[in-house]
Amino acid sequence: MNSNLRVSVSFPACPLATKNEGWAGILWRRVATQGQQYSDIFAPPVLALIVCLAPPALRAQAIDQYLDTTIPGYNTAPGVTVASREHPEYDPSGVRVGGFTLLPTLDESVGYDDNVTGTSDPHGSVLLDTSARLDAMNQMSDGSLGASVSVDNAEYPNQSSQSYTNWTAALGGTHDFGGDTLTIGATHLNLSQTPRDLDAPELNSPIAYRVDDMRAAYRVVLSRLSLEPAFDVSWYGFDNGTVLGKTYLQTYRDRIAYSPGVTANYEFATRRSIVFVVRDTSADFANAVPGVPSQNYNDVSTLTGVAYDVDGALSFRLLGGYEQRNFRSGAYKTISAPILEGSVTWTPTGLTTITGTAARYIEDSSAEATIGYTESALRLNVDHELYRNIVLNANAGLFVDNYAQNGGSQEYFTGGTGVTWRLNRNMRLVGDYTYSSRRSSGTTTYQPPFTLDGVFGGNYSENVFRIRLRFAL
Repeated sequence: MNSNLRVSVSFPACPLATKNEGWAGILWRRVATQGQQYSDIFAPPVLALIVCLAPPALRAQAIDQYLDTTIPGYNTAPGVTVASREHPEYDPSGVRVGGFTLLPTLDESVGYDDNVTGTSDPHGSVLLDTSARLDAMNQMSDGSLGASVSVDNAEYPNQSSQSYTNWTAALGGTHDFGGDTLTIGATHLNLSQTPRDLDAPELNSPIAYRVDDMRAAYRVVLSRLSLEPAFDVSWYGFDNGTVLGKTYLQTYRDRIAYSPGVTANYEFATRRSIVFVVRDTSADFANAVPGVPSQNYNDVSTLTGVAYDVDGALSFRLLGGYEQRNFRSGAYKTISAPILEGSVTWTPTGLTTITGTAARYIEDSSAEATIGYTESALRLNVDHELYRNIVLNANAGLFVDNYAQNGGSQEYFTGGTGVTWRLNRNMRLVGDYTYSSRRSSGTTTYQPPFTLDGVFGGNYSENVFRIRLRFAL
């Protein structure tokens, strides 16, 4: 679970968007089944575009997936792909209430997960998922205002201890001052860790945690140059749980993170820009454990690179830089690493979009013995419009986490296929299959009150089959 909130830097197409740790990371890395359910054509194009890159079986251990990009305060400005572009004859029109457009959606899913417990000895279950969501948007001449409420209940009848319920609420807005734009957003998240997460011990059942986040940014346009200072503050609170039948304390992870930063963008030609980003984050942990050094730290990251649209059919973004995390306690070594953020989107025909993304950042660890790790991630996504109302998808991703302090590593691979059938304006039928595997190097011995010798859960593989019916107005 990461400690601070990334402010997104928009991509020409499928973006590497808001990430908790550092700056402008890989939102799709953490988007889970709960997030992907919002990805079909019913979702507003911005959110659909981001979620199109999500590995469906990777459960949320971070808040990125729920920082709702349909809310103006958290918005990004991506391009359009086959999966996200508008289809007026199939897109729901919403309900007008005064100046607001309301978009209610309801999803009912049924499927099978052959390894709900995320262990080498798999335990499968039928999957029953019900989710509901209400978006409200008001686009004004001098700004915008948006709000969203969602709830997601995942039930596993054959493994009832693995069931969980998440809910979120968000509010945000923008206001234009001539060519400048102020954005403000706030969100509350009640989420769950699961034993299938990366960077999690072998949990006996999902553990709830909460995040409250507030963000403000002001974008100043100076001819071809734009500057956007921003400030985020995030509060994190964790419930305790059990690992291998023993109490697993997590309240020591409760913290507040302050994250000022600034983005500079110089557009030297239409849709061709040089980008510079700097971010400074301080994390203060609320509940110090007697005899254990404080994990408080300061993290600074910088990125610079280019966003370039070649000819409309091909666009890319590549940013490189450096990140360093210094701990206030001398008991922990400084973590530093080159960092990377990149994406390329190719639309060879009007019916196919191919998107590749790559990123490398320093992340927080859920195990106090490791303090942090460096994550490298690669992702490939292909969307193809077979017919006007049928979209095919294939995706694959690889995530490698290398841990500091005590060492060890994890690798997570995911791949899958799916098909979306737009029945009419108000209904979609979606079928998908996802294969996932996690490989861990290091011991998993558990020692209360922490996982001092147990950095994370062990190896497992998982197959998930699912059929989902969506209703919208």
